[in-house]
Amino acid sequence: MFRRIVTGLLLLAVMAGAAYALGFAGALVGKPEQRQAGSPPPINPASIQRIDYNPDSYRRMAEDGRLELLVNDAGHIRVRDKQGDFVWRSDPDTRLEPDLKGLWKSNADSPFIVDYVDAAKQSTGVLINIANGSDAKTRTTIAPVEGGAELTFDLQTLGIRFKTVVRLKNGYLEVSVPSDQIAESAGRQVVSIWPFPFFGAVQKQAIQRDGYMLVPLQMGALVPMKAEHQLQSRVSAKIYGSDDAIPGQPGTHTILPAFGLKRDDHSYLAVIEEGEATSTVHATPAGLYTSFHWIAPQFVYRNEYFRQTSKLGAGYKTVEKTRSTENRRIRYYFQNGSKADYAGMAADYRSYLMESQGMKKIAPDANGLPLFVTLYGGAEEKGLFSPNFVPVTTFGQGIDILNGLHASGIGPIHVLYNGWAKGGDRSVMPDVPPAEKGLGGDEGLRAFAREARKQGDRVYLQADFTRSRLNGNFVPSRDVMRDINNKARYDERLGETEYVNPASVALRLFEEHVGSYEALGIDGMYFEGLGSLYSDYRSSHPATRADAAESYRKLLRLAKERLGFTGAAEGNSYLIGQLDFVQRMPIGVSYDLVATKAVPFLPIAVHGLVDYSGEWGNLRETGTTEFLRSIEFGAVPHYLLTYEDPALLRHTPGDFIYSSQYDVWKQQIASEYKRWNEALGPVRGLFISGHRELADGVYETRYENGTAIVVNYNDTAYSAGAITVKPREFAVVGKEG
Repeated sequence: MFRRIVTGLLLLAVMAGAAYALGFAGALVGKPEQRQAGSPPPINPASIQRIDYNPDSYRRMAEDGRLELLVNDAGHIRVRDKQGDFVWRSDPDTRLEPDLKGLWKSNADSPFIVDYVDAAKQSTGVLINIANGSDAKTRTTIAPVEGGAELTFDLQTLGIRFKTVVRLKNGYLEVSVPSDQIAESAGRQVVSIWPFPFFGAVQKQAIQRDGYMLVPLQMGALVPMKAEHQLQSRVSAKIYGSDDAIPGQPGTHTILPAFGLKRDDHSYLAVIEEGEATSTVHATPAGLYTSFHWIAPQFVYRNEYFRQTSKLGAGYKTVEKTRSTENRRIRYYFQNGSKADYAGMAADYRSYLMESQGMKKIAPDANGLPLFVTLYGGAEEKGLFSPNFVPVTTFGQGIDILNGLHASGIGPIHVLYNGWAKGGDRSVMPDVPPAEKGLGGDEGLRAFAREARKQGDRVYLQADFTRSRLNGNFVPSRDVMRDINNKARYDERLGETEYVNPASVALRLFEEHVGSYEALGIDGMYFEGLGSLYSDYRSSHPATRADAAESYRKLLRLAKERLGFTGAAEGNSYLIGQLDFVQRMPIGVSYDLVATKAVPFLPIAVHGLVDYSGEWGNLRETGTTEFLRSIEFGAVPHYLLTYEDPALLRHTPGDFIYSSQYDVWKQQIASEYKRWNEALGPVRGLFISGHRELADGVYETRYENGTAIVVNYNDTAYSAGAITVKPREFAVVGKEG
């Protein structure tokens, strides 16, 4: 009897252990899907037949005076540009590459690429998979809509379905992916969608004269398509850089949501106008994956990030559980002949900015080109018991600087006063105003603004509302930005904690202070920090990067309404329509190993709409070269000045200033301004109509009235016809030149 009991207990234990083992294994591989009534049955990929589409089944879906749109049964598109009698196609002829097989063959043959994850396999890490029309056995449905077609892609083996709408609108092609039309099932989750990734793709041997891909690095850069690429790598430009709320996310210096492609006498410009803050542009040279050059947008719906599971830093990579609900939309503009280059693309981007952001031409100023001057008031250094304020430009000394500059023949001056508030330049905003007493206090600042206005000048106060210290308006537990791991974002600087403000908090803080700024009698505000675009994962106020951009736009609109004028750094696309001045626009060379040539795409697009400068003239790394670059790209002069010797700031946040004393620089500023004004004063409010390289190191910038400025960066003179430009000099050529 005892043996029977023991045997029975052992049998029960074995059965229980087996049941536990099966349950544990199920937790690792994903439990069987629990279907409810009416839910679709589990997908059996082997039972789904591959659909073979006729690649020649194109039919016209829309036509206007400029373009014709055709769609085939697989969902590929072709756009015929009637002006250039040229067809842009999303289906490159892969028969030209007989060795292309496998994944990249099916990717090139597909009207989309989808990155996805299996939700059941994210507990200990993430593996992002790639799907395309062929491999996912996609069923495509085409339905006509006004101006185009609605394409439904049903990835049958994955249980993923989405729609892409293509339309012709006012001479351009619009491609949109409605967020509410994305469906997921069977545990597969969409990470990103690449619509028409090979649109315009071209092999190197098909380019007869010239070809390149325009990528949105800095002010614009080119990936040449005719020359050999020694480095087999692609350019991946995340629009507006990395998101500080997503740990480990790579970023690039990208302030434009635009890209393009040129092949001989034809080109296109693509502008991502919705969903750009969660998009990345990839430019892939021939020889990497395929023999085609191709450039494409990637619409990201779930961020990949490092999920921290312990305070010691342990964790694993995964993707967000919740999918972004933002719609995605992109425009394609087409250029031909002499307009088929980056200048022609920039002209279309200018038109887009004027249409979408209401930007208008700068009114001519009979008094000449404005000189922009950043006056540095002062900063604090550590003291024995408390910080000591170090003044280097009081408000009274600022008036002396303006008077001296005007006396030397300089026209209107736009002043950006930095380090003016209590404590001076501390990088973040406490409760402000008041103005620093060591500079003259509020009354001294009002007197400075009145005197500047009498002379036709403009005064901006510099501020940063994107960071805070503890004060009556900022409560860290409520207001500090939190990342995706719910960690508060802050830094330690000069012994103080600086908290990162979400954009909505920056807006609220400025709303609370704007009345005090009005009382100071200033003309506007120059804002630091608005070029960094972060999500916010506070449970009480979650916000996307698109939400942050809108908060910054509201802040700038309020500043313009209440104060008059606004400025910011670099010129990010989501800001530029609300700006009167852009400081430190990135007009330097390209340091990318694939996008090897920088071009003035952004300056061409915005010249005549907004004033912009490069680096401060007295802090140039390469003096003459950077001066000539500003002339070439139409940038206004800008200097950072102090009344006292900047050596006084060596133990303060102003220790980056090594040469700024007004008495040292006044003669050179007057001399450079005179040359600057003679060259760019007459064309300040005009559009740039063309830009080209005349010879190695010699460039021509042409304006809409026919004026051309030729810049020679070489150590030898340049001569062509009646034009001669001295070494490391520039020349202004009239309409007949």
